[in-house]
Amino acid sequence: MKVLATDFDGTLFRDRTITPADLNAIQRFRRAGNRFGIVTGRHYCSILEEVQKNNVPLDFLICCTGGILTDGVFHLLSEHRAPSAALRPLLEVTKDFNGMYFCLSRYEKRLWFSTGVPAPYDGVALLPDSALDTIDGFHEMGTRFETEEIAQNYTDTLNREYSHLVTAHRNGIYVDVCAPNTGKVSGLYEMLGLLGVPPQNLTVAGDNLNDLEMIREFSSFAVSSGRAELKAEANFVAPDIAAIVSHLL
Repeated sequence: MKVLATDFDGTLFRDRTITPADLNAIQRFRRAGNRFGIVTGRHYCSILEEVQKNNVPLDFLICCTGGILTDGVFHLLSEHRAPSAALRPLLEVTKDFNGMYFCLSRYEKRLWFSTGVPAPYDGVALLPDSALDTIDGFHEMGTRFETEEIAQNYTDTLNREYSHLVTAHRNGIYVDVCAPNTGKVSGLYEMLGLLGVPPQNLTVAGDNLNDLEMIREFSSFAVSSGRAELKAEANFVAPDIAAIVSHLL
Protein backbone atom coordinates (compact mmCIF):
# COMPACT_ATOMS: atom_id res chain seq x y z
CA MET A 1 0.00 0.00 0.00
CA LYS A 2 1.26 3.46 -0.94
CA VAL A 3 0.44 6.70 0.84
CA LEU A 4 0.29 10.14 -0.79
CA ALA A 5 0.15 13.22 1.44
CA THR A 6 -0.18 16.63 -0.18
CA ASP A 7 -0.09 20.16 1.04
CA PHE A 8 -3.31 22.05 0.37
CA ASP A 9 -2.81 25.71 -0.63
CA GLY A 10 -0.73 26.00 -3.78
CA THR A 11 -0.41 22.23 -4.18
CA LEU A 12 -3.86 20.64 -4.35
CA PHE A 13 -5.72 23.97 -4.14
CA ARG A 14 -4.19 26.03 -6.95
CA ASP A 15 -5.59 29.31 -8.25
CA ARG A 16 -8.39 29.03 -5.69
CA THR A 17 -9.70 25.76 -7.12
CA ILE A 18 -9.21 21.98 -7.15
CA THR A 19 -9.29 20.62 -10.67
CA PRO A 20 -11.51 17.70 -11.71
CA ALA A 21 -8.37 15.99 -13.03
CA ASP A 22 -6.79 16.05 -9.57
CA LEU A 23 -9.96 14.82 -7.85
CA ASN A 24 -10.31 11.98 -10.35
CA ALA A 25 -6.67 11.05 -9.87
CA ILE A 26 -7.12 10.87 -6.10
CA GLN A 27 -10.10 8.57 -6.56
CA ARG A 28 -8.05 6.38 -8.89
CA PHE A 29 -5.18 6.25 -6.42
CA ARG A 30 -7.47 5.17 -3.59
CA ARG A 31 -9.34 2.61 -5.68
CA ALA A 32 -5.98 0.95 -6.31
CA GLY A 33 -5.79 0.22 -2.57
CA ASN A 34 -3.70 3.20 -1.53
CA ARG A 35 -4.25 6.00 1.01
CA PHE A 36 -4.49 9.74 0.35
CA GLY A 37 -4.41 12.61 2.81
CA ILE A 38 -3.82 16.33 3.24
CA VAL A 39 -1.08 17.82 5.43
CA THR A 40 -1.57 21.54 5.91
CA GLY A 41 -0.90 24.55 8.09
CA ARG A 42 -4.54 25.59 7.81
CA HIS A 43 -6.67 25.74 10.91
CA TYR A 44 -9.04 22.82 11.41
CA CYS A 45 -12.26 24.73 10.68
CA SER A 46 -10.76 26.30 7.57
CA ILE A 47 -9.53 23.08 5.94
CA LEU A 48 -12.69 21.23 6.95
CA GLU A 49 -14.80 23.78 5.06
CA GLU A 50 -12.67 23.53 1.92
CA VAL A 51 -12.53 19.73 1.88
CA GLN A 52 -16.28 19.40 2.29
CA LYS A 53 -17.05 22.14 -0.24
CA ASN A 54 -14.82 20.54 -2.87
CA ASN A 55 -15.76 16.92 -2.05
CA VAL A 56 -12.13 15.88 -1.62
CA PRO A 57 -11.87 12.13 -0.94
CA LEU A 58 -9.64 11.57 2.09
CA ASP A 59 -8.22 8.81 4.24
CA PHE A 60 -6.61 11.19 6.71
CA LEU A 61 -6.08 14.85 7.52
CA ILE A 62 -3.13 16.50 9.26
CA CYS A 63 -3.84 20.18 9.95
CA CYS A 64 -2.60 22.97 12.22
CA THR A 65 0.91 21.99 11.06
CA GLY A 66 0.71 18.65 12.86
CA GLY A 67 -1.41 19.89 15.75
CA ILE A 68 -4.50 17.85 14.80
CA LEU A 69 -4.75 14.45 13.08
CA THR A 70 -8.07 12.98 11.93
CA ASP A 71 -9.28 10.11 9.81
CA GLY A 72 -11.05 10.63 6.48
CA VAL A 73 -14.37 11.52 8.11
CA PHE A 74 -12.74 13.94 10.57
CA HIS A 75 -12.80 11.79 13.69
CA LEU A 76 -10.00 12.98 15.95
CA LEU A 77 -7.05 10.58 16.10
CA SER A 78 -4.49 12.72 17.89
CA GLU A 79 -3.82 16.29 18.98
CA HIS A 80 -0.87 18.34 20.18
CA ARG A 81 -1.42 21.59 22.08
CA ALA A 82 1.07 24.29 22.86
CA PRO A 83 0.79 25.18 26.57
CA SER A 84 -1.10 28.11 27.99
CA ALA A 85 2.19 29.42 29.37
CA ALA A 86 3.21 30.27 25.80
CA LEU A 87 0.32 32.63 25.16
CA ARG A 88 1.43 35.88 26.79
CA PRO A 89 5.09 35.78 25.69
CA LEU A 90 3.97 34.77 22.21
CA LEU A 91 1.56 37.70 21.96
CA GLU A 92 4.21 40.13 23.21
CA VAL A 93 6.81 38.92 20.68
CA THR A 94 4.21 39.13 17.91
CA LYS A 95 3.46 42.73 18.91
CA ASP A 96 7.20 43.54 19.03
CA PHE A 97 7.58 42.39 15.42
CA ASN A 98 4.38 44.20 14.30
CA GLY A 99 2.52 41.04 13.44
CA MET A 100 -0.63 41.87 11.50
CA TYR A 101 -2.82 39.58 13.59
CA PHE A 102 -2.74 36.92 16.31
CA CYS A 103 -5.17 34.09 15.59
CA LEU A 104 -5.39 31.05 17.86
CA SER A 105 -6.86 27.76 16.69
CA ARG A 106 -8.77 25.38 18.97
CA TYR A 107 -10.69 22.77 16.95
CA GLU A 108 -13.61 24.61 15.29
CA LYS A 109 -12.83 27.88 17.06
CA ARG A 110 -10.50 30.66 15.98
CA LEU A 111 -9.76 33.37 18.55
CA TRP A 112 -8.39 36.74 17.42
CA PHE A 113 -6.36 39.16 19.55
CA SER A 114 -5.10 42.65 18.80
CA THR A 115 -1.43 43.18 17.99
CA GLY A 116 -1.82 46.95 17.91
CA VAL A 117 -2.45 47.17 14.17
CA PRO A 118 -5.86 47.26 12.43
CA ALA A 119 -7.66 43.92 12.14
CA PRO A 120 -6.84 42.40 8.74
CA TYR A 121 -10.34 41.17 7.96
CA ASP A 122 -13.75 42.79 8.21
CA GLY A 123 -15.98 41.42 10.92
CA VAL A 124 -13.20 39.95 13.07
CA ALA A 125 -13.98 40.36 16.78
CA LEU A 126 -10.77 41.10 18.67
CA LEU A 127 -10.61 39.72 22.20
CA PRO A 128 -8.94 41.56 25.11
CA ASP A 129 -5.57 40.27 26.28
CA SER A 130 -7.22 39.14 29.52
CA ALA A 131 -9.05 36.42 27.56
CA LEU A 132 -5.71 34.62 27.17
CA ASP A 133 -6.06 33.51 30.79
CA THR A 134 -9.15 31.45 29.91
CA ILE A 135 -7.48 29.40 27.15
CA ASP A 136 -6.25 25.90 27.98
CA GLY A 137 -3.56 25.56 25.32
CA PHE A 138 -3.88 25.87 21.56
CA HIS A 139 -3.23 23.81 18.43
CA GLU A 140 -1.80 26.62 16.35
CA MET A 141 -1.31 30.37 16.23
CA GLY A 142 -1.12 32.12 12.88
CA THR A 143 0.19 35.56 11.98
CA ARG A 144 1.80 37.44 9.09
CA PHE A 145 4.27 40.23 8.53
CA GLU A 146 5.13 42.96 6.06
CA THR A 147 8.19 41.18 4.66
CA GLU A 148 9.74 37.72 4.54
CA GLU A 149 12.80 39.06 6.37
CA ILE A 150 10.70 40.15 9.34
CA ALA A 151 8.84 36.84 9.30
CA GLN A 152 12.14 34.95 9.32
CA ASN A 153 13.54 37.02 12.20
CA TYR A 154 10.33 36.41 14.18
CA THR A 155 10.51 32.67 13.46
CA ASP A 156 14.16 32.51 14.49
CA THR A 157 13.44 34.40 17.72
CA LEU A 158 10.65 32.04 18.74
CA ASN A 159 12.63 28.90 17.91
CA ARG A 160 15.70 30.20 19.72
CA GLU A 161 14.15 31.70 22.85
CA TYR A 162 10.87 29.79 23.29
CA SER A 163 11.57 26.32 21.90
CA HIS A 164 10.43 24.80 25.22
CA LEU A 165 6.98 26.29 24.60
CA VAL A 166 6.43 26.38 20.81
CA THR A 167 7.82 25.62 17.37
CA ALA A 168 7.44 28.22 14.60
CA HIS A 169 7.23 27.48 10.87
CA ARG A 170 7.59 30.23 8.25
CA ASN A 171 5.70 30.17 4.96
CA GLY A 172 6.66 33.33 3.09
CA ILE A 173 5.33 36.28 5.09
CA TYR A 174 3.12 33.96 7.16
CA VAL A 175 4.19 32.12 10.30
CA ASP A 176 2.41 29.23 12.00
CA VAL A 177 3.26 28.46 15.62
CA CYS A 178 2.41 25.15 17.24
CA ALA A 179 3.39 22.81 20.07
CA PRO A 180 7.10 22.09 20.68
CA ASN A 181 8.63 19.66 18.19
CA THR A 182 5.40 19.60 16.20
CA GLY A 183 5.27 20.04 12.43
CA LYS A 184 4.31 18.38 9.20
CA VAL A 185 7.08 15.79 9.51
CA SER A 186 6.12 14.75 13.05
CA GLY A 187 2.47 14.59 12.01
CA LEU A 188 3.29 12.38 9.03
CA TYR A 189 5.36 9.96 11.10
CA GLU A 190 2.54 9.75 13.62
CA MET A 191 -0.01 9.09 10.87
CA LEU A 192 2.20 6.42 9.29
CA GLY A 193 2.28 4.67 12.66
CA LEU A 194 -1.50 4.80 12.92
CA LEU A 195 -1.84 3.41 9.39
CA GLY A 196 0.82 0.76 9.96
CA VAL A 197 2.74 1.89 6.87
CA PRO A 198 6.57 2.23 6.66
CA PRO A 199 8.04 5.64 5.76
CA GLN A 200 9.41 4.36 2.45
CA ASN A 201 5.82 3.88 1.24
CA LEU A 202 5.00 7.57 1.70
CA THR A 203 5.22 10.23 -1.00
CA VAL A 204 4.66 13.90 -0.16
CA ALA A 205 3.90 16.91 -2.34
CA GLY A 206 4.20 20.62 -1.60
CA ASP A 207 4.88 24.07 -2.99
CA ASN A 208 6.13 26.42 -0.28
CA LEU A 209 8.63 26.88 2.53
CA ASN A 210 6.59 25.18 5.24
CA ASP A 211 6.75 22.01 3.11
CA LEU A 212 10.54 22.00 2.95
CA GLU A 213 11.15 19.72 5.94
CA MET A 214 8.81 17.01 4.67
CA ILE A 215 10.17 17.35 1.14
CA ARG A 216 13.65 16.61 2.51
CA GLU A 217 12.46 13.82 4.82
CA PHE A 218 10.37 11.66 2.47
CA SER A 219 10.10 10.70 -1.19
CA SER A 220 8.81 13.95 -2.61
CA PHE A 221 7.35 16.03 -5.39
CA ALA A 222 7.25 19.80 -5.71
CA VAL A 223 4.58 21.28 -7.95
CA SER A 224 6.07 23.21 -10.83
CA SER A 225 4.34 26.44 -9.76
CA GLY A 226 6.01 26.23 -6.34
CA ARG A 227 8.97 28.07 -4.91
CA ALA A 228 12.40 27.50 -6.41
CA GLU A 229 13.83 26.49 -3.02
CA LEU A 230 11.38 23.61 -2.83
CA LYS A 231 11.88 22.42 -6.40
CA ALA A 232 15.62 22.33 -5.81
CA GLU A 233 15.17 19.95 -2.86
CA ALA A 234 12.39 17.66 -4.13
CA ASN A 235 13.04 14.32 -5.77
CA PHE A 236 10.67 15.19 -8.62
CA VAL A 237 8.77 18.17 -10.00
CA ALA A 238 5.26 17.76 -11.46
CA PRO A 239 2.56 20.16 -12.68
CA ASP A 240 -0.26 18.81 -10.52
CA ILE A 241 -1.54 15.99 -8.33
CA ALA A 242 -2.85 14.10 -11.35
CA ALA A 243 0.67 13.88 -12.76
CA ILE A 244 2.01 12.71 -9.39
CA VAL A 245 -0.61 9.96 -9.17
CA SER A 246 0.19 8.83 -12.71
CA HIS A 247 3.85 8.55 -11.70
CA LEU A 248 3.02 6.55 -8.56
CA LEU A 249 0.66 4.15 -10.31
